[in-house]
Amino acid sequence: MRILLTNDDGSEAPGLQALRETLGEEYECLVVAPAREKSASSHSISLGQKLVIEERARDQFAVHGTPADCVKLALSELKDFRPDLLISGINPGPNTGVSVYYSGTISAAREGLINRIPAIAVSIGSKTPSSFCCATAFTRSLLEGYEEGVFPQDIFLNVNIPDRPESEILGIRVARQASSRFIEEFIRENETDHHRIYRLAGEIQVFDPDGTTDEEVLRKGFIAITPLKLDLTDYAAVPRLEQWFRAR
Repeated sequence: MRILLTNDDGSEAPGLQALRETLGEEYECLVVAPAREKSASSHSISLGQKLVIEERARDQFAVHGTPADCVKLALSELKDFRPDLLISGINPGPNTGVSVYYSGTISAAREGLINRIPAIAVSIGSKTPSSFCCATAFTRSLLEGYEEGVFPQDIFLNVNIPDRPESEILGIRVARQASSRFIEEFIRENETDHHRIYRLAGEIQVFDPDGTTDEEVLRKGFIAITPLKLDLTDYAAVPRLEQWFRAR
């Protein structure tokens, strides 16, 4: 199996390097990741801009661009490498609920699926994880599903792992994406004569919690796996809209 590794934290990020070291022992891996941190860059691309690529080590490239740029370049321009699987991460900090719309980690996986490459986004539920050992081991175990051909090919997996020892993880839950929002807090850091300077922070709020969402099961200590699709169409709304337009 050939694996493309990427992230939104930069090519030298410890989570990415931990995956590279673990998976590189068994699989042919290519790392193509942003040259610097691109967290919360969503699915942005560097349209109309020059993209600089650095070869920093054997089979490891740093792109001065976004996570989506990295995947596009890897599949189109870098080496003769068509991956069987793309893994984005390991991201410090969860990517649950509404975070999937902001996350560069998620968007890199989504870009893989757009190009018909099965993909996994992997995150740890802490911005300062104590270890990546459990996350790398669990990610390795997921590869068996791809090798056996049991995972659907029209989805990508959003995996969120608690930051705790493996013995303290309560299990695995296939969870739905939480309907949620961020309660934003804009922290004023400085002020000049004509400018105010803020730093954005905040916490996620889950709407109508019922214990089955990715955010909730992660908080409880379970690994949360959420299958995500590219198609955002609300098919239940189609007939209602058609009926309204026909009646006009």
